[in-house]
Amino acid sequence: MNTAFARTLRVWLLLLLALLVVQFALAGFGVGYGGGVGAGFRLHFVNGDVLLFGYAAAVVLALAARPGARIVRLTVLGTVLVLLQHAMGLLSVPGTVWGQSLFFFHALNGLALIFLTFRTGRLVRDRLRERAAQAAAAR
Repeated sequence: MNTAFARTLRVWLLLLLALLVVQFALAGFGVGYGGGVGAGFRLHFVNGDVLLFGYAAAVVLALAARPGARIVRLTVLGTVLVLLQHAMGLLSVPGTVWGQSLFFFHALNGLALIFLTFRTGRLVRDRLRERAAQAAAAR
């Protein structure tokens, strides 16, 4: 495992976690602003794009850190879930049962992303601690 890249990945996942929490706040702002998909959701859309590129960068960091297959897979899963968020946002038709159902799953998927990002960050932290304990024991 490359410790420098693993530490960077850990910080990057914390940043993504913060952006995901902000994303929920921006969605609430958009709903309160007028409810329709329009100007109130502009920042929500921009932050969603930042999250997509941020998760793509996290995959590269995970591959460079070599923390184990599980962490890399979870990071790739996060990227797929963000892509799914984009697809649900594009396919949704406001004011219809189909659209409201997609918005429901859009919110649940967002919660899953928060949990996944938190859990992946903890796995990286635990792996770093294991590595440090092994290095201390070897001395």
